[in-house]
Amino acid sequence: MGIKEDYVYRIWDNGGVPFMLTHPNSNASVSEAGNLIHGLILIGGPDLPVEYYGGSSYELNGEEPMHPNRVTFDREVFELCRDQQKPVLGICAGLQHINVIYGGTLYEDLHSQLSSSVNHGNYKGPITQHSVTIDRNSLLFDILGKDAIVVNSTHHQGKRTKGRDLKATAWSEDGLVEAVESRDSSARFVAVQWHPEKMENDPVQRKLFQWLIDEARVPAGG
Repeated sequence: MGIKEDYVYRIWDNGGVPFMLTHPNSNASVSEAGNLIHGLILIGGPDLPVEYYGGSSYELNGEEPMHPNRVTFDREVFELCRDQQKPVLGICAGLQHINVIYGGTLYEDLHSQLSSSVNHGNYKGPITQHSVTIDRNSLLFDILGKDAIVVNSTHHQGKRTKGRDLKATAWSEDGLVEAVESRDSSARFVAVQWHPEKMENDPVQRKLFQWLIDEARVPAGG
C-alpha cells in the first residue's frame, strides 16, 4: 500500500518526521509499530466494507472496498494511540472509520441518500469546495481559530448516525457532519471529512498538522 505524498510533506513542513505504517498480510500485532510513533494520521482511502458497520449493498462503480487487513490494522493502531493518549488526526475515510469504531454508521452513497445542494465530490474524483461551520466550543475551533471556513471535498460517503462518545463539531450547509472529536478530553484526536493535506497553501489548514506535531511532543498525560 502506498502513502500519498501530500500527507508526508505536511508532516515534514510542520517540523515532524513521517513514519509510514502499512497493514500486514495477516493479523499481526500493531503494538511494536504503534509504540514507535508519537502521533498518528488516520488517512483517507477506499470505502469501508458495508458488513463492517451494518450497511446496505450499493454500486461501487468498479472500486474495491478497503481490504479487511487494512480495516483491522487501522482500527487497532487508532485504538492503541487513543488508549496511550497519543494525538490522532483523522482525514476523510479516517473520520468515517473512527465513527464506525465508536458504533456509528455511514451513508453508503451521499448522492442517492442525502438531499443536498452541496457538491461533496466523489472518491478519486475532481476536488470540489464548500463552506463548513465549526462549533466554537470544540477542539477543532481551538486549533483553527475559525468558526467558518471553506474546505475541499472529494468523497461520496459520510457519517450517518454518530458513534457513542463522539461529538460532532463541524457541518456543511446540508447538515452533513464534517468533523468529530471525543467527548472524553483525555482522548487526543480530531477527525475531519475534508483533505487538509491537499490545501498546503492555506495557513488555516496547516494548523491541523501543526497541532498534531505539537501534541506529539507532549508526553501522554502531560
